[in-house]
Formats: sequence, structure tokens, C-alpha cells
Amino acid sequence: MAISAKELAQKLNLSAATVSMVLNRKPGISEKTRNLVLCAAREYGYDLSKKGDPDAPKGAVQLVIYKKDGAVVTDTHFFAQLTEGIDQGCKEAGFDLQISYFYANQDVNAQIRSLSDKSFQGLLLLGTELEKEYFHYFRSLKVPLVVLDTYFEELDCDSVLINNVQGAYLATNYLIDSGLTRVGYLRSSYPIGNFAERADGYYKALRHHRIPSEHPYVHRLTPSIEGAYQDMLHLLREGNIETAQAYFADNDLIAAGAMRAFRECGYSIPNDISFIGFDDMPVCDFLEPPLTTMEVPKQYMGKLAVERLVHRIAQTSEPPIKIEVSTRLRERMSVKK
Repeated sequence: MAISAKELAQKLNLSAATVSMVLNRKPGISEKTRNLVLCAAREYGYDLSKKGDPDAPKGAVQLVIYKKDGAVVTDTHFFAQLTEGIDQGCKEAGFDLQISYFYANQDVNAQIRSLSDKSFQGLLLLGTELEKEYFHYFRSLKVPLVVLDTYFEELDCDSVLINNVQGAYLATNYLIDSGLTRVGYLRSSYPIGNFAERADGYYKALRHHRIPSEHPYVHRLTPSIEGAYQDMLHLLREGNIETAQAYFADNDLIAAGAMRAFRECGYSIPNDISFIGFDDMPVCDFLEPPLTTMEVPKQYMGKLAVERLVHRIAQTSEPPIKIEVSTRLRERMSVKK
């Protein structure tokens, strides 16, 4: 006699609801528990045919990586971990993951037609470099949609992104609480939504401490190690700039490039100038000194975006929500106390 779902739950010491969610291919169950239930179901003769094969994919999630100029969305550890989280989330939810690239400098309509020819149940749009005027192209595909790593007030869609204001505020506040009141800002020279929000957090911290926001310590740098290094070196050698006691940088790559330029010009870090970055990329541990930064839970953010998309696929009529993932400080050696 075949075992029932209730009996299977008792044998595994799991709730009947958990077993039911696995057998009915519902999201929200860990891969470990899912495999445990399915293996036991086969072992004890549970009739999986009446539920369909739980291991069969429910369809596909299409991840579209939008690139405007590729200055920020590159093959870095940040986006690799983000994609790993997305892939894991799709596996746990029972969806195949398809990945496409969308280039703003190529034929937009042709790329959209190519996407429309694909078969997928939901669209996950990595919008780090996305410009809002391009958004309607993706909305025209008429599938459930979640935008990852950016947000526009005007757009009516689900979004999952970093709490950039909070992260930049905490970073700047940390420098000030360390006794460094002349806090500068190494700002990206590329207009990215995340960086604009980090600017808000930086200036919010200055206002909180009643520090004037009009000062000569804001320098716009290319958001890459080599680009930031060359830009900062030029400013130090040719620009006759005033330097701050400490700098908050829009990302770790900018901080790393700027630190190299300051060292070459005879500055000691952190004795002369302190630095704090954003993202917690592997380069932080290899800098001299190692870089204090704001850690972003990249894999978790990717999984969370998939969970929201899976929910959106099941509940298409619900109002969209904005989910912001908090950051936390990773102290290393680049800030003078």
C-alpha cells in the first residue's frame, strides 16, 4: 500500500505543511529539505505521478543583464555572487535559469524581439546601468517582472536592491565617529542610480553631524581600479586639490584606485588619510592596508529577487513592492581611529 503524505511527514519528523509544499512544488523550502522529502517519497513508495514529477522544471526564469557602457556591470566578484544567488534561488524554486545580455548601444527592438521568442515564465532584469526610458521595452514582454539592483519612483514594478542610503550613511558616520571630521567623497563619474543614492546617504550623515556639505573634498573618479587611479593621480599631480582626512568611496574599486594614487604621492594610509569603500569585494583583503567597507549580501539579494519573482508569477494581481537589503560594516585597517 502506498504511503500517504501525512505518513511521510511523520516518518521524517516534518510538518505536514512542509511535505505538502515540497510535493506540490511550492517555493520557500530549502534544497536540503526538498531533496530529503523527495528521496523518502520514492523510498517509501509515495505516488509522485499524481503530483507530476516534482523534479521537472516548472519553466524558466529569464535573467536579462542590461549594459549601457559596461563600466559598472562587468565580470566582477559582485555580479558573479549575485548570479550565483539567482541560480540557487531558481534551483530551489524548480525553475530553469536562462541568461541574456541586453546592450543599450545595439538595436533595441531586435533584442526585444529575440527575448519575446524565448519561452520563460518570469523576467529578472539586472538594472544596475538601466535608464528608465528603456524600461517600457521590457514591460512590453507582458510577463511577471522584477528589477534587480535599481529603482525608479516612476515605474510600477517590483524591485530588489541594496539600501544604498543606509550603507553610505553608516560608512560616513563611522568615519566621523572615528574623529575624522573632514570627510570627503570619491564619487563615480558615471551616473548610476545606486551611486546617486549613496551620495544621498553621504550628505545625510554630514547634515546629521552639522558638518557643512559645501567643501572641496568631492572628487569624481571612474568606477574602476585603473580608471580611479589615473583620475586621482592626475588630480593630485596637476589639480592642486585640497585633501580630506578621510574619504568615502562609491565602491571598493574606486577606493582601491585612489589609495594607490595617494600612496604614490607620498601619503600614508591611514595615518594621513583614511578610506572606506562599498560592496566588500575580494580586492579589499589584498590592499595595503586592507580596506574597511560596507558588506552587501550579494547571494542573498539574488535569491530574494527570485523568490519575489516566483511569488509574482503566482500572484499577478498584487501591488508591486520595493525590497531594500541592508548592508553592514566590515572593519579592516584603512581607517585611523
